[in-house]
Amino acid sequence: MHTTFTSLLSLQAPIMQAPMGGAAGPQLAAAVSNAGALGSIPIWIGPPAQATAMIGDTSRLTHRPFAVNIRADLSQTAHVHAALDADVTLIHLFWGDPTPYAQAIRDAGAKMIVTVADADESRQALDAGADLLVAQGWEAGGHVRGTLTTMALVPTVVDLAGTVPVLAAGGIVDGR
Repeated sequence: MHTTFTSLLSLQAPIMQAPMGGAAGPQLAAAVSNAGALGSIPIWIGPPAQATAMIGDTSRLTHRPFAVNIRADLSQTAHVHAALDADVTLIHLFWGDPTPYAQAIRDAGAKMIVTVADADESRQALDAGADLLVAQGWEAGGHVRGTLTTMALVPTVVDLAGTVPVLAAGGIVDGR
């Protein structure tokens, strides 16, 4: 299936695997990426050296694109730089302002994916230069900040995003 998202990241399937801190590691992310979707590893849960090791393990298992997931509300500049130093080209930020990380991501030529839960977070991410937004409704499970359902949130985010691709996360039970 060809979408703006698949074209932007050279994917075959318009699917991004949730990073699932503590559950999603290099094997899962690489399998998802090798299947043509976007795999993701949560590198924020340990020190930067552990992040570098996870990135290396994932890179050895796939030559396809994968994202690293980082909490923007924590002081994670070292994690961003560890990922960029390891030639990661897709940085996925959630929970917090992506602005402090945006310049380093841009300077490295990487793309910035930002998970948003409302219109204000969407505007903040777009102002920071997000290349892709993930609209996460409250029913997504895991680390959820918002109070809107996915089906209520997605149209708001899409309207704000313009040409920036938007993925829907949470409560998706129907292909429509």
